[in-house]
Amino acid sequence: MRWRRTLPSCVVLALVLGACGQNAASPTPSPSASVVPTPAPTPDREAPAIVAQDPPPGGVAPLAGALIVRFSEPVLGVDKAHFQLRDAAGAVVPAIVRLVEDGARAILLPDAPLMLRATYTLSLDGAIHDRAGNRLAPASWSITATDLVSFSAGTYTGYRFGDPPNHLVSLTRSTLASESSGTASEYRVIGGQGYLLIDAGIWKDLWVHGDASGHPQDDSAAPIPQLPACDFLDLPTARPSVDSWTTTVLDTVFALPSAYRPADLVSTAGAGLSGGFLIRSTALADLAAMVAAAQADGARLAVQSSYRSYNSQVLTFNGWVSKVGYAAALRVSARPGHSEHQLGTSIDFRSVSGPSPFSVADWATSADGAWLAANAWSYGWVMSYPKGTADRSCYQYEPWHYRYYGRQTASAIHDSGLTAREWLWAQGYGVR
Repeated sequence: MRWRRTLPSCVVLALVLGACGQNAASPTPSPSASVVPTPAPTPDREAPAIVAQDPPPGGVAPLAGALIVRFSEPVLGVDKAHFQLRDAAGAVVPAIVRLVEDGARAILLPDAPLMLRATYTLSLDGAIHDRAGNRLAPASWSITATDLVSFSAGTYTGYRFGDPPNHLVSLTRSTLASESSGTASEYRVIGGQGYLLIDAGIWKDLWVHGDASGHPQDDSAAPIPQLPACDFLDLPTARPSVDSWTTTVLDTVFALPSAYRPADLVSTAGAGLSGGFLIRSTALADLAAMVAAAQADGARLAVQSSYRSYNSQVLTFNGWVSKVGYAAALRVSARPGHSEHQLGTSIDFRSVSGPSPFSVADWATSADGAWLAANAWSYGWVMSYPKGTADRSCYQYEPWHYRYYGRQTASAIHDSGLTAREWLWAQGYGVR
């Protein structure tokens, strides 16, 4: 008996399909069927960096100009809050901030010039980032404003001050035909006014009027320095010409050249006074009018001394030294070159029948001296050394010493309430 095994239908189907597969031709795959996947872009994780600074850390910045930073790649977020300039006290300096070159450079432009030789700090913070959002590492560095100063054409005066600064030690004046430059090591306020300490050139080691931004000022624009202390110096007066007789400042500090001598000297006898004394002809008419008015009021004036040359003043000063000693003579007599008598427009008055005026306790209390003190200014004559003004007029009280300025100037001095020296200085005649 033969047994026949029956295969399950699912197996039979598989065998049939397998045979078909073995007998069928295998197709060749096409190239397009092998697709290489595009790799995903690598994320930008690199932070931007500062690659250049102008000026560099520790460098010198222009007093008026741009401060520039270059980045390794374009950035965003640069503005006044994130790119700042601070002064030495930490205060933010107002400035314009902007990006250029599509974000590759940042420019900071201060709203006002920097202060000469002052130290500043530039800072960039982490709010600045690239286009992928990577933040700049915060950075800060110091710079110093330049010490370069430029002098335009004009006249400048350099001063050397003592301590306190109203003690003027020396000065140098120079007129520039064209622009020049120099350096300054310091800016300082002296007597309420700004000065630059110059390092080199004509004004080396001298202070020149200027501002904190390093701009010198010529004499025509500069403020007038404070009235110098009455030190005993021999600085040339700013107005040494015989034609500047109304504006020449003479005191213990400033002096005339020894050769100064007016060419129009005439006798005081022409004004109704005693002869043997000289005065400039320009003062004669007003002197005559004053003498006549005084006589009409019962005051009789005479001349104790008038014009003295430089050499005559040598003898006069030495005479006082022999009488009272050098230190005391400095306050009662001018050294040669410093005397207003050399101008030819000053007179020491006395009474006609009286002794020398300095032999009297106070000549201004005499009838003649009192009339002169009350009326001389209206004829163009001003008392040079009033009572109680030695610290400003530089000499002890001399109620007999008058200098001629002309009626208009004398009136202005009288109305100001100042001594003649103070008034002349306030007009700038001492330095211009």
